[in-house]
Amino acid sequence: MAKKTTKSAEEIAAEVSKKEMEVKRDEITAYYKTSLPHLQTQLEYETVLKDIEAARAERIQAQTFIANAMAQQQEAQGAAPAPGQPSVPQSPAGSDWDAKSDKAPPVRQLKSVE
Repeated sequence: MAKKTTKSAEEIAAEVSKKEMEVKRDEITAYYKTSLPHLQTQLEYETVLKDIEAARAERIQAQTFIANAMAQQQEAQGAAPAPGQPSVPQSPAGSDWDAKSDKAPPVRQLKSVE
């Protein structure tokens, strides 16, 4: 007599789950393939943003370098006046009147109260 082979419930469930996994895997692969152009566009966008930020940082660094160099140059020029020229201290307010000039600023007259 030939033995009758019957599959157990566990074996049937394993085959069904393998088929379900293959179907699910195919769905995920299709999703990834349809999403790829969008992700490539996003990568390009993020790369451009990164390049912009790097350019900004370089520009700020260059501006800072130039400002520091100019400040050092001005300090060097201000600290050692040319021979024959007296150094005149500037007021912090930056007055437009020269104290050594013959002309004095106008004198303000106060109104008298009668």
